[in-house]
Amino acid sequence: MNLLRRLSELQEEHGYLAEETLRELARADNVPLHRLHELVSFYPHFRTSPPPILDVAVCRDVSCWLNGASDACRRLREQHTSSSDTVVREVSCLGRCDGAPAIAVNHAPHEAPTPPQSWRCDPYATPGERYGLLGELLRDGRDAAAARVLAALKESGLRGMGGAAFPTAIKWELVRAQNSDPKYVICNADESEPGTFKDRALLDGAPHLVLEGMLLAGLVTGADSGILFIRHEYEPERRRFARALDEARQSGLVGANVAGSGFTFDVEIFVSPGGYILGEETALLECLEDRRGEPRNKPPFPGTHGLFGRPTVINNVETLALIPGIVRRGPAWWKAQGKPGFAGLKLIALSGHVERPGVYEVPVGTTVRELIDLGGGVSGGRALKAFAPGGASSNWMPAALADTPLDFQALAKAGSMLGSGAVIVVAEGTDMLALAANGVRFFRNESCGKCVPCRLGSQKAVELLEQVCAGKAPRTELQVLPDLGETMAQTSICGLGQVALNPVLSVMKHWPEEVTK
Repeated sequence: MNLLRRLSELQEEHGYLAEETLRELARADNVPLHRLHELVSFYPHFRTSPPPILDVAVCRDVSCWLNGASDACRRLREQHTSSSDTVVREVSCLGRCDGAPAIAVNHAPHEAPTPPQSWRCDPYATPGERYGLLGELLRDGRDAAAARVLAALKESGLRGMGGAAFPTAIKWELVRAQNSDPKYVICNADESEPGTFKDRALLDGAPHLVLEGMLLAGLVTGADSGILFIRHEYEPERRRFARALDEARQSGLVGANVAGSGFTFDVEIFVSPGGYILGEETALLECLEDRRGEPRNKPPFPGTHGLFGRPTVINNVETLALIPGIVRRGPAWWKAQGKPGFAGLKLIALSGHVERPGVYEVPVGTTVRELIDLGGGVSGGRALKAFAPGGASSNWMPAALADTPLDFQALAKAGSMLGSGAVIVVAEGTDMLALAANGVRFFRNESCGKCVPCRLGSQKAVELLEQVCAGKAPRTELQVLPDLGETMAQTSICGLGQVALNPVLSVMKHWPEEVTK
């Protein structure tokens, strides 16, 4: 994890990575120059030319597109058309869909202040109680403490909240069973899918929960190193986590001999050099190992062969933040938080055509319609036309299905997925084919290009959609997309290529009249 850190530091120092800067680094670190070029050319955060004095980035993706991002970008360009020192550009999702259209100025997010969030999953009444659970557990010894945590996770049935919904206890138990050392715990805070920003809110409002979840993961699995992998657009949230980490370290709960127990666990922060693909766990590992963030073939899985080939737990922010509350209050409490027939709590990012976008902590089993009502309803008093229940990669669903519960199984049965925990609301009057084209374009842009089906399939789909939307090709040509989508789903290495055509295929299914007209 040295080359990417050094490149980021040099860019921070000089503003960009000039060729001579790269040559000097290659000489100083005895690294072939081509190794540096292969990293700089892959990661979008790196620049090889001087930045403008004023760099204005406007998000172009679905939640922002629904809220006038294209017009906002056009107006900003018109305002600065005579300035050679200003560049206004469209970028991929900035993770601030609640402030759509999201804008960053010189990489700093421009957003209205939002009220502080409080979470029912937070088991601490006062800041003075933070991390108290860990010390309490360790009084009974490390083995007993680990067994208690693992038993609570098993009984709770907690699943990963990053989209895959893999049982957390099984993942931790797998790593615990490995005899290989060292082991690692990685918190994946690289949420980059349009519509998704719940992890950002947790890092801002409850970073201590995320950190303690990492500590508990280390305790159970036998890992002694933790890494927060966070996207570079989340600089304010990085600072919040860093303060929580300093607080825990000063309290003797991070580092050597935690709470006098002999348990050692330290945590570092790694800032991603950019790219949606890094949310895929093996691409994230490649990045941490100073390589291009291209997904690995699986198996082997990270639980046995993760970072540097060692056993590694990778959980997302929400999963880790929920664990302290489950362990302290008990699995029965956790299960009782759900609606009848469901268990637990879920953080949902709500955006798009909604009056009060934001992050809502709701009982599992809450319906999409109930969530939209919590957010003040569809903006402007319009009727609901469509929604995506799990971010840009989930299938679009019609308003008639808005009474579907927010639950992994219920949404899968209805033909979509809970995914990244992001409900995107679409009002009547929206051009669904144009909306679908926006979504597919995002996945085309963010494809790492490693595998042919994803690289060429997504490009072909975007070209076709753009021609049809512009009236340059008949809509009948879209009938090739289901076969193309099936090919990509069956042959792409990772989830990006497997879901890239979901936006348009679901629109073709539920709104055929808009596709064929």
